[in-house]
Amino acid sequence: MSAKGTVYFFTVLSGAGKTTIGGLFHQRLKATKPNVVLLDGDEIRVSFGEDVGYTHEERQRWAQRIFRVCRLLSGQGIDVVVCSIAMYDSIRRWNRENIPNYKEIYIEASRDTLIHRNQKGFYTAGENVVGLDLPFDEPQAPDIVLPNDGDRTPLELVEQLERVLYPDIVEDTVDNSAYWNQYYKNRVCSQEPSLFAQYVSTLVVPGRQMVELGCGNGRDAVFFADQGLHITALDMSQEAVSQLQGRNIANAEFICGDFVNAAIHRSESYDYAYSRFTIHSINRNQEQVLLNNVFQGLRPNGKLFIEVRGVNDPLFGKGKQVERNAYFYDNHYRRFIVLDELVESLEQRGFRAEYAQDRTGFAPYGNDDPPVIRIVAVKPAGAAG
Repeated sequence: MSAKGTVYFFTVLSGAGKTTIGGLFHQRLKATKPNVVLLDGDEIRVSFGEDVGYTHEERQRWAQRIFRVCRLLSGQGIDVVVCSIAMYDSIRRWNRENIPNYKEIYIEASRDTLIHRNQKGFYTAGENVVGLDLPFDEPQAPDIVLPNDGDRTPLELVEQLERVLYPDIVEDTVDNSAYWNQYYKNRVCSQEPSLFAQYVSTLVVPGRQMVELGCGNGRDAVFFADQGLHITALDMSQEAVSQLQGRNIANAEFICGDFVNAAIHRSESYDYAYSRFTIHSINRNQEQVLLNNVFQGLRPNGKLFIEVRGVNDPLFGKGKQVERNAYFYDNHYRRFIVLDELVESLEQRGFRAEYAQDRTGFAPYGNDDPPVIRIVAVKPAGAAG
């Protein structure tokens, strides 16, 4: 029997932001869970037909109709984001008693804020308005309360909601070094360059400076050094770095340390930054710091090359979920990336994405060929670093 879906109920008075915030939450959820639907109270009323009016009894009957549909969908494994006033506490009690996976999100806004927004003109109409002349049973036991009087953006509110939904979120620096020390100590790894490194080699100029962000056993760093690049490669695994330092490879320097905050990211000090299967090993906060530091470190027209696991990877969803799109599996942390979100983060920092794809064929391994994200981003000339 398939797992039941979750119903996320955004309840609020008109003008508090349920449609905007619920819609954005749905959009971000759908990026990782395609089997999710958005039900907006106003749109459903139009779709179902105006056969139910606005008396006390009719409003209750209408709300019951909506949430019976929610129960039906969630029972088939579909997540439902529903944005509706549903003004009666009796409806919310029914939801808790009859929908197994039910999350109630109350978007709270002051009366002054609601009247000031007044998008639909309800609060100046003065009659038959929930929260004005009609009673509104304020939620007594919501799972989450999101105050929304305009001091935070919808994205900030959704991110707060996600942190509450995933309470084990990893805010501190992720450190997988113990796992990778053991990995490189006990395993003989391929020394052949990755397909990504071979692709990147066609886009770089020999003699220039590259930084590798998480080099592992060094197979790509060694390849780039052989291609004539001057490479500084960082990794958190002392075991891997010690092995590489003992090889005395020309044009290559290997450093054990945190590639996110490394001193190498001084202003305009390198031409290329290369990250293969490393951004998914750090959390969202670290990612933002890393992008800022790389943008600072790159020279004008410098390029950032990224290959990373995305939410279409077969491993997505395995293990213990510790934050949005992130899981602890096989004794280490992985955060699966949404392509559009990473591109947006790059562009917000000032990068220009020249190439961005999420598909198979990039990183086949044995008989497996999982979808992988590949990005080439440029720091435009004249951009302030």
